Amino acid sequence: MRKIKVDPIREIILDILVKMESDHGYINILLNDTLKKKDIRKRDAAFIQEITYGVARNQIKMDWVISLFASKKIKKMQIIIRNIIRMSIYQMIELHKIPDYAVCNEAVQLAKKYGNENSANFVNAILRNIIRKKSEIAWPDVAKNRAVYLSVLYSHPLWIIQRWLKKHGYTDTLKICKTNNTIPPLTIRTNTLKINRSTLKKHLEEKGYEVERGKYSEEALYIHGMPNVTEHDDFKKGLFQIQDESSILVSHLLGPLPGEYVMDICSAPGGKTTHLAQLMNNEGVVVSVDINKTKIKTIQKNCQRLGINIVKAIQHDAIRIKKEFLGAADKLLVDAPCSCLGILRRKPDIKLREFNKKRILQLSNMQKQILLTSSNYLKVGGILVYTTCSTEIEENEDVIHYFLQNKVNFKLEKLNKFNKRRHLTDNLSGEDDFIKIYPGISNSKLDGFFMARMIRKE
Repeated sequence: MRKIKVDPIREIILDILVKMESDHGYINILLNDTLKKKDIRKRDAAFIQEITYGVARNQIKMDWVISLFASKKIKKMQIIIRNIIRMSIYQMIELHKIPDYAVCNEAVQLAKKYGNENSANFVNAILRNIIRKKSEIAWPDVAKNRAVYLSVLYSHPLWIIQRWLKKHGYTDTLKICKTNNTIPPLTIRTNTLKINRSTLKKHLEEKGYEVERGKYSEEALYIHGMPNVTEHDDFKKGLFQIQDESSILVSHLLGPLPGEYVMDICSAPGGKTTHLAQLMNNEGVVVSVDINKTKIKTIQKNCQRLGINIVKAIQHDAIRIKKEFLGAADKLLVDAPCSCLGILRRKPDIKLREFNKKRILQLSNMQKQILLTSSNYLKVGGILVYTTCSTEIEENEDVIHYFLQNKVNFKLEKLNKFNKRRHLTDNLSGEDDFIKIYPGISNSKLDGFFMARMIRKE
């Protein structure tokens, strides 16, 4: 049998895309695991990341093109064949580094190896037709249907676009979509238990990195040109933690103090847990609760790396009451599981999974239960912060309103002083009851987040 030679780097990309579509893992985890296991050059690793994330961000757009040029429906194609076509179209339409004919040839070789001669002919015919007629591709007409236009051109599910158009209007929905399709900045949180931000910034700049201070928190730094961050010596030494500036703000909103008893509910992978301990100067107790045993181990490893020893990480289902914690906490953070629609630029494969309004309502019900249960752990006079990385009302405002109706001994705090102190003057809520950050509208660098702060009166 004749051995078919294929480009091993494209083979890796194809493997990741197929696993992602088969729900065998999230793109960031698949990519990290692959790069750790294989001995891949820096340039090749960057190419793998560019194509895998590029296809994930633009899959709906790529599938639109396929539908115009293929006689067979996309869902009826073999999963491996449609992903060969997707990754090839992405390179032809969105990138201009490699000649189209070369992309086509590599795709045909992959189709021969993982399909058969008919599969290879099918791939070849589609891609060569696209090469000839690329300038004639008929995209949706924005004047006829804005929702379909945004859905296809910016690869967001139609139901999400329709929701956002009703809530934000066309201009702001376009901003959100554009931002979601950009590569997010690498943001790190300085571990002030070991180093201050100015010293860390200078240290990284001396190593040749371009470093920029964050605007909203005194620990945040934006770094350019640092691949494989978790393999960096300074990361291993615990000088910093990877964390978006929106997420960093959450712990500041809670405002833990040294010596306090603080709880972080649904805490994995531990970014906020370790920040809380950092703000407490590693003095007091932080109880970090998560349902996932594997993620508990991740939290413990992060604490060890960062030099934190006041965190007690426990496995527990947050919906169920744990009597030993009743009335124990001075401060309580509920970082509820959510749709993650505020961080689509970091997790673009979320757009491609089975998801709809029904799922959002299911999450909302779970969030309400978690918040109601967890609130029992707070002392009288204690502070509770509820947060999600979602932009949807059902997971945010609706949860808070439901909670306050059922827990009359809690009061929502005004956040105007916090907003002013943190330069969050572009708070889009039109009020000071919540902090609502929308990608591309509030700030192009920040992830989408929701935060509310409450106090237990009695």
